[in-house]
Amino acid sequence: MALFTYQTVDANGSKINGTIDAISEAMALSALTNKGYVVLSLQEVKQKKIGPIFSIRLLDVMTFSRQLATMIESGVNLAMALDVLSAQDVFTPKFRSIIAKVLAEIEAGMTFGEALRAERVFDEVFINLVEAGETSGTLAETLEKVAQFYESQKRLKDEIRSAMAYPIFVLIFALLMIGGIVMIILPQLISGFGRQPEGIMAALMNLNVFVTNYWPILIPIVIGIIAGLFFYLKTRNGKQVTSFLLGNIPIIKTIRLNSCLERFCRTLSVMTATGVDIIKGLELSSKAAGDIRFERVTNEMAESIKQGTSLETAFDEAEIFPGIVVAMVGTGERTGKLDAVLEKVGIFFEEKVRASVKQLVSLIEPTLIVFVGLFIAFIAYTMYTSMYSGMEGVAGGF
Repeated sequence: MALFTYQTVDANGSKINGTIDAISEAMALSALTNKGYVVLSLQEVKQKKIGPIFSIRLLDVMTFSRQLATMIESGVNLAMALDVLSAQDVFTPKFRSIIAKVLAEIEAGMTFGEALRAERVFDEVFINLVEAGETSGTLAETLEKVAQFYESQKRLKDEIRSAMAYPIFVLIFALLMIGGIVMIILPQLISGFGRQPEGIMAALMNLNVFVTNYWPILIPIVIGIIAGLFFYLKTRNGKQVTSFLLGNIPIIKTIRLNSCLERFCRTLSVMTATGVDIIKGLELSSKAAGDIRFERVTNEMAESIKQGTSLETAFDEAEIFPGIVVAMVGTGERTGKLDAVLEKVGIFFEEKVRASVKQLVSLIEPTLIVFVGLFIAFIAYTMYTSMYSGMEGVAGGF
């Protein structure tokens, strides 16, 4: 439900101001007209909404799009298809509940797109594609393209996660090993040595004592910092900080830019293929890219295009897009096959991301192993020098 403010005139000519709850603006207008009012103005009250803390699974959205497209193409009406899908065990209980709510809202008079938007869990790309498919009468074809789009996104994410699994395991193992040395092995060695540590060994022992005494306080603090950082990075300022930091690390900078270009091109491809206007397509593609810089340049591109600039020129003036993207966009614009060309560009950058991730993983693995080895060697050297100086001190006493 949405809240609308209205200004009307009744049968006596008196002006009446007020608010009304309705599913949509059309239903609010209908309700006021049925009361015998002449509506002078009707505006939705923009309420600040807090989005969900955890989003729905990409796998659920992908499977939902594919199955719904198949059912609609087979002649099953939308309401019946949603009813069947809401009982499918392939989805999580949370997603089945969302489908049931969407069905209820459609039966109450909403369009499919409005019902999806009301749930506030689907991203803008998905909602706008569905609305475009509804408007053009090609919902089944649109959902099929949506399923392919999300499948490509999930495939790349899964490959990156798989490639990074071993380095993450090595990193966790290294941290646990270092923690075990500092917290367990080191105190026993110093205790057996029977002499007060000095220098770095003393600092490590002070760290051990501090953590041992205050761990009940430290754990909630660490959890709070991690949670705070998690939510901060979702804000606009947090995204700007992330963009700045990751944009200055050589290898990660390349992977991030190519990944953003892949998502941008693929999103704009499916947008143009389903009939979404280019201005809206640019806006949503920039958000899908996941980098605040794309949002800034696409706003400028949109203004330029509204003034009559060609798409190729707008891409060229943006400067964030490499020459291959500008050239391919120009080709697609001239041939009328922009969606197909952008899809090929997206595939090109997907391959570049794969190659860069493999290169990064090949560098991370030996670096972590060397780091752990150097730390252990450092501890051994420090212990040896401490023992040697202690033995000299004992010998000097005789």
